[in-house]
Order: sequence, then structure tokens, then C-alpha cells
Amino acid sequence: MPVYERKDYFKNALESALNQTVKCKVIVIDNCSSHDYFKQICKEKGVTYYRNDRNIGLAPNFARGFELAKTKYVMNLQDDDLLAPDYVEAFANAVEKHPDLDIFFTDFSRLTSKGKLPHHHTLPFGYMKNGDRVIEYGIRYKLGFPYISSAIKRKNVNGFDKYDGGGSYDWAWLYSNADQFSFYGDPRQLYSFREHELQHTKKNAVNYNLSTPYIYEAILKEKATNPELKKLAAKRAFWELIHLKSVADKEAIAGFLEKDNIYSKYLKDKLQNDLKIKTIFFIPKASIDFFYRSMKKVALL
Repeated sequence: MPVYERKDYFKNALESALNQTVKCKVIVIDNCSSHDYFKQICKEKGVTYYRNDRNIGLAPNFARGFELAKTKYVMNLQDDDLLAPDYVEAFANAVEKHPDLDIFFTDFSRLTSKGKLPHHHTLPFGYMKNGDRVIEYGIRYKLGFPYISSAIKRKNVNGFDKYDGGGSYDWAWLYSNADQFSFYGDPRQLYSFREHELQHTKKNAVNYNLSTPYIYEAILKEKATNPELKKLAAKRAFWELIHLKSVADKEAIAGFLEKDNIYSKYLKDKLQNDLKIKTIFFIPKASIDFFYRSMKKVALL
């Protein structure tokens, strides 16, 4: 479990991992929080606790979990989410049936202020010898692979740092490597994703918008072999760039362009070499926002 500062849901998340029908090893990696709450709870629960000497960033801290784990498979349980009691049991059964399995995942539900609700993603379930269907679904039904509910073979995890700097670094890593992995998707909702105002995805929403067009164009379009899917991936990237412009003001975009990561380099290239995108980004944000919302309202996106 990677953690940093936020205490609110940690204990519940930790207990959901400890109270499994099939027991598993649990470790906590604290990204240099300003308090000792996580250390104290781990001591009470008998859980192995690690603390970084400095804040190394979100993606590197996730990667550190894989480095410190000694098990064959690892999952990064978010400190505000919950595992169903039989998640590990379902995982163990899948690996027994498919010893070559690289990534196990399950369906999930959303924990909201209105209670438990379904998500809007379309996911591929069952056994997949390779990730072709994962790539296809990412394009055809939009990004949505549940990395959050995934247990991944530890030896396969490397290169997270390359995708740091954008909110969807986990998707970027997974879709980049999907064609090299075998998958098993359990259709049961064995993971609960909590939605709240303090979650990273909401606090850094614009940063997530920066990475999604890159994933569609630089990763999924290149991975797809079907011409129809390549065309659709390019279309998705185009509309995600419009979405980015609709939510990011000039200062935010200027800040993106000053960074040195794969997402900022992608955006710089689009603004320099794609006249259509360059023109769109020249138009005031309010106009693009109105246009984007209108297209979405009439279901043209």
C-alpha cells in the first residue's frame, strides 16, 4: 500500500487487505508523510512499514512497492479503497487455472456519497493469452482498464518512471506493455474505488487530461493493427486534446509545456506540427469549453 499524508480511509483499506479469506503479505510504503500515523497503525496490526527519506513522487512510490515486495505477484491497494474479502482467493484460483498469468484484475464498484454505484467502463473479462483485447477495448470503449484492481507479476514491472509526470501514468505503463502480457479478468466486483474530494484524480484532474491524448495516439494507435482501430485512436486523441484545452487555462498549458516529460513533449509537437490543434489552442478556453460540452451533450463524442 503506497501512502502519503492522507489518513481518512487508510485503516479501513488496510483491514480489507488483512481480512482476506486467503491470507496475503501486506506492506506499507510511506512517501515521507509529515506524521507517524501510518507507522503507528502498522505497528498495531503487525504490518511491515517502510518510509522513504524524501517524497519521491507518486509513480516512483508505486514502483517502490514492487521493489520491496518479495512475492511473485503484487497489487497496489490505494489507501482509500477496499478489497472484497475473497479478492485474494479469486486471484489464487485464477493463477491455479492459468499458471502463465501475468495480470489478474476484477470488476469494481464506486464508493460515493450516494452509496455504492457501478462504473461506466466496458471491460474485457475471462482469460486472454495476450493483451490484444485490452488494447482494443481501450480504443473502442475508451480508456478504463482497472489497474487499481490488478495483481501483477512482479518481474514484469519496470519502467514506471518513464510515464511519470502525467496523471494516468498507470494506464500509460499498462497499455504500453499490454501486448506482452496475459490477463484474466474476473467479472465480480471484488474491488471498491472510493470517490471523494481529497482523491488524487480529482485534485489533479487537469493533469490527467494531459496524459490521455498521449495514451491514445502515441501508445494505443501504435499498438493497434486494425486500421479501423488506428483511426478511432487518432480520433480519441484529437477530442482529448480539445478536452484538455476546454479545462486548462493559458497558465496551466504554459506550465505543461515547461515540463520535461513524454506528455509535455507530445503536446509541444502537436502545437508545432499540427495546424488544426495549434488553431484550437489559440481560441479562448471559454469558447472551446462551450463547443466541447455541446458536442458531448448531443453524444457526438
